[in-house]
Amino acid sequence: MSNNKSFFLSPQAAAIYKHRLLKSYIPVWVGKVGSTSQGKRVILYDAYSGPGRYEDDQPGSPEILVDTAVAMAQLRSVHTVFSEKDAKYCARLRQMLEDKQVDPRTYDVLPGPIEQHIDSVLASAGELPLFVFLDPYGLTVSFDRVVHILKAREVRGRSARLQPRTELLLNFSYEAIRRISGVAKSDKEYRAKDAQLEALDSALGGAWWRQLAVDEAQGWVNQILLGYARRIAAAAGYGGFITVAVADSLEAEPVYELILFTRHPDGLWEMSEAMSFARRDWRQWLVDKRELAMGGQGQLRGLDFDDNEDAWVLEIADNIERLLGAADVLVIQERLGEVMGRTLGLAREKHIRSALKRLNGQGVVGEVPTGRLQRATVRR
Repeated sequence: MSNNKSFFLSPQAAAIYKHRLLKSYIPVWVGKVGSTSQGKRVILYDAYSGPGRYEDDQPGSPEILVDTAVAMAQLRSVHTVFSEKDAKYCARLRQMLEDKQVDPRTYDVLPGPIEQHIDSVLASAGELPLFVFLDPYGLTVSFDRVVHILKAREVRGRSARLQPRTELLLNFSYEAIRRISGVAKSDKEYRAKDAQLEALDSALGGAWWRQLAVDEAQGWVNQILLGYARRIAAAAGYGGFITVAVADSLEAEPVYELILFTRHPDGLWEMSEAMSFARRDWRQWLVDKRELAMGGQGQLRGLDFDDNEDAWVLEIADNIERLLGAADVLVIQERLGEVMGRTLGLAREKHIRSALKRLNGQGVVGEVPTGRLQRATVRR
């Protein structure tokens, strides 16, 4: 895509998902990390902010972040930072914030691309918890720049758990990958070819992706995503990341993947929960839109795995039983990816609890833990 002029007319399905995710995850993150930070202060940085609101007055990510900050003002001190290279979008964003009467001391609007501002944002955050949202229209900043964001504030000699909290949510564009990877498969030579390939090399951290694109084996785009995420996590010294694919319809190929890089298991757990709620609202939005287009006529859809909550419970139960076959004790948070399996991004805590109750009834596990299951220990 060559420009994003039509992007901010009205949110589409992929944006519905993304915004619901932010509404679910950001308040939890602010609450948790802000509870122990100096002055209960945290920083939220939206590096590709756009105008803040769609032309049909639906909120964009900046408005969602600001509304979160205002709603939590009695509990946490949240400072929001926005950067945007389009001067007109910056003006619209400032006007929106003024119209909402947001305290100007609680936000910054920085005109220009992220490359002009990221170092000053990192420096000004000091050791306060920092959440960075990279949501570009196309390729994001370079691989090295992403690693820099995650590592720049590290304090030598401290353990990972005592480092300043930096989390990064990144939009990994499948559309950009598919478009530019076509260049790698082409035998044609033209002036811009090398520059296009080098741009993707820079974004992905080298030319390792090119053979995957040329071979086009099943799932090659996802292999590039995972290769990228693993390389970022390894280079930054981050033990964990979680990803979810986002599409514009129930049947379409994903247009992008959201990747959360976090050092803390709580981030993975809470993002998993947020993904489930976002997916639920995303699907309902699509169903409502389809029924409206059909004149209000309801439409039955086959209950495939992605929409079958009973199947999710069975999948989780099977996973837990298999894990307990190798060890008699299981801490759910420590094996979250293996517990969730194919249900990651679909199911959430209530489905894990249902699976445990099922296994308890079968005599596979003992008493089902009460309260939150995040740190619960399950015993055979």
